[in-house]
Amino acid sequence: MTKILTLKDALALNRRSLLKAGLGAAALGTLGAPYVVTSARAEQPLAGKKIGFSQSYATDEWLKAQRQDLLEQAKKHGFEVSVTDARENPAQEIRNLEDLAVRGVDAVIMITYYAEAVQPGVQALNDAGIPIVVMSSALAGDGDFAAHLAADTLGTSRTAGDYYLKALNGGGKVVQIEGKPGSLVNQARGKGWREVVEANSDLEIVAHGIANYSRTEALTLMQDFLQANKEIDAVYCHNDNMAKGALQAIEEAGRAREMWLTGYDAITTETFEMIAAERLRGSYLYPTFGAEAVEVAAAILQQKEVKKEIVFASPMVTKENLSQFFNGKDRIVPPVDMAALGL
Repeated sequence: MTKILTLKDALALNRRSLLKAGLGAAALGTLGAPYVVTSARAEQPLAGKKIGFSQSYATDEWLKAQRQDLLEQAKKHGFEVSVTDARENPAQEIRNLEDLAVRGVDAVIMITYYAEAVQPGVQALNDAGIPIVVMSSALAGDGDFAAHLAADTLGTSRTAGDYYLKALNGGGKVVQIEGKPGSLVNQARGKGWREVVEANSDLEIVAHGIANYSRTEALTLMQDFLQANKEIDAVYCHNDNMAKGALQAIEEAGRAREMWLTGYDAITTETFEMIAAERLRGSYLYPTFGAEAVEVAAAILQQKEVKKEIVFASPMVTKENLSQFFNGKDRIVPPVDMAALGL
């Protein structure tokens, strides 16, 4: 007897089954969809093209800025953008990528903190022949991509180590607060800095911990460090969120005069204001890559040749050069440097 496929049966099918069965967007529609931002303009040559945008999560302030930069740039081309957020769940991120493959978007722009875990989703895009533009952390394994936009994070962290060495006159007691352990960027932010610090016997890392890029977790962690250490000269944080949490603990303990901090990202008004007020020594700018990734995707869709690896600088934002990045009210978003992209 032939079994009739009911809606309930269809809902029970996972996305991988749909891909193998060759079912299209109509079937996928019963399973839930990402939200779509439409900005099609008939006068634009790429108007109506569909771009998938995948993030591992979207609560971090840097990731919010990335999404904003990407969507603003997508409007200029009239792209229809399907935005997905895995909410820190690698399994959901795989499903999101598989959804985009089934929907047949023209290109996918993605950033992942779980490069190893989400390989099946990347493979689904590869199998569907959909070009991928990767931002920040590289893909793991044999996943194919058209372009990778990143910063020289390892080089920047070595520069940060040199800064600590010089600013502390070659010696002192320092603390390190890390982000998400699985993030390749987080690992690079720590590796280069530690290479420099640990090579100098007069610089001592008296405390080290993981706060997962969370302001709240960094606050609690720093409170513990302050109780355990009567002397701390500086605190190296893998992002600004954690630097702010650590600073809150330091200020509440009445020890702000004893030590200084640096962060990473240099993306929010709050961060810039803290640098201006000398509450934060500085922050290493980490480009969002959002607008640039859109331009690279646009070039790919126009069958232009693009560079496989595109590397951006991460200068240290301090009170001295703050006016280049902050106008006193808002973040200064530089125009896309098409020459730097090789376009």
